[in-house]
Amino acid sequence: MAGYKYGIDELLERIRNTVFHPERGYVELRKGFPEQKFLWNPDFHPTPLNLRTWGAFIYFAIWFGMAFEVESWALVSIGYSFGLNWFWSILAVFLGNAIVLIPMIIISHAGARFGLPETVITRSRWGVYGSWLPVLIRGIIGAGWWGIDTWIIAESFSAMYLVSTGQTGLILEQVEKGIASPVTIATVIPALFWTILVVTIVARLAILYVSPPKTGQRTLKLMGITVPFISLLGFIILFAYVMPEAHWQWSSILQYPTQVSGSAFWFAFVGLLNANIAFWATMALSMPDYTRFAKSQYSQVFGQLSLPFIMIAIGALGLVVTGASIFIYKTPIWDPILLASLAIPNPIIADTAVFLMMLGVLVVNIYADTVGPAYDFANIYPRKLSWFAGAIIVTLIAAALQSWSYYFNAVSYVENWLITYGVVLGAVEGIIIFDYAVIRRFRLSLHDNYIPQGRFRYWKGINPAAFISFAITMILVFPPNYYGIPITQLYPGQAWVYQNGWVSSIIMAGIMYLILMRFWVMPRYQPEVIGDFKNGFNAPDEAYIFGVKDHPAYKIALEYIQQAQQQGKMTSD
Repeated sequence: MAGYKYGIDELLERIRNTVFHPERGYVELRKGFPEQKFLWNPDFHPTPLNLRTWGAFIYFAIWFGMAFEVESWALVSIGYSFGLNWFWSILAVFLGNAIVLIPMIIISHAGARFGLPETVITRSRWGVYGSWLPVLIRGIIGAGWWGIDTWIIAESFSAMYLVSTGQTGLILEQVEKGIASPVTIATVIPALFWTILVVTIVARLAILYVSPPKTGQRTLKLMGITVPFISLLGFIILFAYVMPEAHWQWSSILQYPTQVSGSAFWFAFVGLLNANIAFWATMALSMPDYTRFAKSQYSQVFGQLSLPFIMIAIGALGLVVTGASIFIYKTPIWDPILLASLAIPNPIIADTAVFLMMLGVLVVNIYADTVGPAYDFANIYPRKLSWFAGAIIVTLIAAALQSWSYYFNAVSYVENWLITYGVVLGAVEGIIIFDYAVIRRFRLSLHDNYIPQGRFRYWKGINPAAFISFAITMILVFPPNYYGIPITQLYPGQAWVYQNGWVSSIIMAGIMYLILMRFWVMPRYQPEVIGDFKNGFNAPDEAYIFGVKDHPAYKIALEYIQQAQQQGKMTSD
């Protein structure tokens, strides 16, 4: 491999600078790389041990806050738009979140072990420069969600204005016309709505400015602990007012039958399932940005296991309250912001409920859609772009995408947003999981993530296995008409493959990556990485640092160390 050799000096440098703490699974890097302006800055350095303080409750609170929010409340409604009844809609929510939890915990493991954001970790599979592709993909998708959340936040403040000024009649007029959607309030007061939207953007940037990663993000940690449980009160208040007003008559929504059958039914269900997987797929990729602060692997795993059950709870609550809205307004109102504005007669209580629900969206907006993407864009030029500069870039891209328009229609939301980006993220996550869990067995070199001529240089800084696997997966999953080619499918059954987008992508990309790495890339570009699928593939320094004594690379490390001692490069200690 041009520019990179592996011998005693390389092994000793990595061993001396890297410390593994097996009692908690930590890996610590003792030196920085300020000379590497494209690959290192203080935000990208492994989290110091004294800042790895987040316990299981923090991660539970983060997920509680992100799950109990407006978009989750309305997820079950998507099933009705595709002809499914309440049972299949809720089942898709549960299964989708249970499935995405598996890669999420695997990806989170790397953050907790190495103290790194995903932006840095992913250099090990895409190359030190090739990593720009997956992180920019994640960043752009995160910016898209940022725009959707921004719309909901602006909708919330606009609703509070209408309630406080006694103008909810304007909303009711729209609902009576059958216009009961997230765009209703913006239609009533467009000028004020867009002004509020800009103000909320500035306010969120101020919150991010006072909580950079090098501080352990204490402000965000405090928000993660407190806000989720406070925001839940907004939904409880809505429930407490709507249900008595409807005389607890909500079951009519259960009478909506499944309107598709046979292959059409399974096509709809598979699509809804993948939409629910994709709903948190961006966050699955972003979790190392938070688990880098974890006390231990137990903390991050145990704290996240509740996700499918939390999502079922918010989905069921949304189903019941929406059923009650049918009794009151003769039409289903899935948007809790809109419903709270109409159904709660006391202006103070109505505004309180809306404000509390908005806080939940704010937590999602910052944790899921800002922190990770900010790392991604800062990765473009770490020496000059701080994490906060990355957050500003997220804001600008969100404004350009105007992704909130997908949120207005259920079919567009699923097919053009969730499933589409689910295909892309599925391929990225397939490469991550097969590399980290199957090939490397959770062991990799911290040191080489920061040097351009190291183990993760591959071919000119790019891992061809990752790029080829990703590109072929995109061709095989996306129908040709997505690329402007007037052909509906490349091969028989491609429509089903696309509808099962995230699952299809993660399997295809992962298997192709595995084959290319094993038989081409590792032998050619990482000759020091040896092993098999039973013990994993590792370099001698990795096997030695992690104490994997039955790995063949460990024996090579011992031989190198003995030579170093004989040459006086290393003491027997």
